[in-house]
Amino acid sequence: LLAVGLVAAACSGESTTTETTVAGSVASTEAPGTSEPGTTEPAPPSAPSEGGYVDPRGQLFTDFQATFDRSHPFGSLDSYCDPHAPDADPGPDPDPGITVDSIHIHHLDLDLDQVVEIGFAADVGDYRGMLEAFAEEINETCGGVRGRKLNIGISSFSPLSPDVLADANAACLEATEDNNAVFVVNFTSIQEPATLCVVEQHDTGMLTTTGFSEGAMRRGQNRLFTVTPTWERGLTVLARTAHEQGRLEGKTIGVVGSDLPGHTEVIQGTLIAELEALGYTVAVQEFLGCGGGTTCADGLQGVVSNLLDEDVDAVFPHLNLLSLPGLIQEMAVQGYAPGEVQFFNGGFNSQAGDLVSSKVAANGGPEAAALYNGTFLVDVSDGGYFNTEGSTITPVQELCADVSAARSGIRLDHFDPTQNSPANMNTIVCGFVRAIARAIYDAGDNPSRGDIYDAFSELGSIDTVNMLPTAFTPGRQAGATAFQTMTWTSPCAFGSDKAFDGADTC
Repeated sequence: LLAVGLVAAACSGESTTTETTVAGSVASTEAPGTSEPGTTEPAPPSAPSEGGYVDPRGQLFTDFQATFDRSHPFGSLDSYCDPHAPDADPGPDPDPGITVDSIHIHHLDLDLDQVVEIGFAADVGDYRGMLEAFAEEINETCGGVRGRKLNIGISSFSPLSPDVLADANAACLEATEDNNAVFVVNFTSIQEPATLCVVEQHDTGMLTTTGFSEGAMRRGQNRLFTVTPTWERGLTVLARTAHEQGRLEGKTIGVVGSDLPGHTEVIQGTLIAELEALGYTVAVQEFLGCGGGTTCADGLQGVVSNLLDEDVDAVFPHLNLLSLPGLIQEMAVQGYAPGEVQFFNGGFNSQAGDLVSSKVAANGGPEAAALYNGTFLVDVSDGGYFNTEGSTITPVQELCADVSAARSGIRLDHFDPTQNSPANMNTIVCGFVRAIARAIYDAGDNPSRGDIYDAFSELGSIDTVNMLPTAFTPGRQAGATAFQTMTWTSPCAFGSDKAFDGADTC
């Protein structure tokens, strides 16, 4: 639940593209690009579109950049938006939330500040202020989108609430019924029920960093968009990559999940089914109870005892930020020693990100960190890239930092581990606002809500954190298109001076 999507990547001693599809077509499975410059000789880059970017990470990334129209008013790498003509004859108001001079965008905000206060999250910066700043840039610099200003609203709900689902649903109602939001955005994670409240029950568009089941994506039709793969796709790629690299050979496998909405069914129907199809026996499959909340620990001691009794030495622990540290800690308490068990994780609960995975050490303690050291991760994020030799700031990160600094007076440094998460959040918010503006522009004069959603589903390639391949095409609303492999280390393999936090992890 508390995953923050692509906010911050897990530091890594290994980070290589393993599978990619760009704008709906297979680009490569040979990893021509790498987030460890110098470890793979990149292919000569092809020419990008005019005003585009020759990506130093290799051909795969440059090919993706060649799919952009950098002459679009909301597509340049030199300016956040370019002035353009307003609607020739605006009005009358075509749909709720759209007036002759404004369009309402609303953020459903799982309040991360509360989780930071109790030590279960890192500070990702003032993402609410970032949202306002990028909307202001479009409104003040370019007169809005075809003359319509972006009107921003925010509805917050607590991750610590005893009934977080009900609170999230109330935020949905505030956004859709009280404010007639045309597009809802979410940067801080949200569960399926509240998402379906937006896209299915209220026919409203939504763009988020959270991954969902394929069933939820279908129910959202052309209104639900995420930069994260579907749960099924992410779990399938994790299992297949571990298999293809020989990491499961001779292992006794255990899978641990939770009873959060939809999780049990997807883990059983996808991850476990895929492992069995690859020829493995899953010796232990357990699902911790969450009691209707966000911390899942019911039955924890018995689950770990079962793992020990079955001599499990390969564990897929698909739990959220609040729950994974407790599992790893209990495994250490009951006798698992470092090196006796290999963990496999990914983006299902954003455990391939520093922000989330670091809590194994910060909240589970040094014994848990030592046990979790060496975890193999597969995700669409490029965890640890900013720590690798030769890594660079992309033009999109630079552009977003420039806009934010001009409006807030604060410039965030991607290469400072203490600022990397806020800097990445800034790029996420930046990209989301501009993608929505692109869709509104592409929907033409006096667009209806449906026109905007149709235009968003046909955006093609969009700019996201670190310019990783992400594209929306009809029938493909989970936009991330490339997976990377990473390793989580404690102590940090890059050195303590490059660790994510005081717990010395990356």
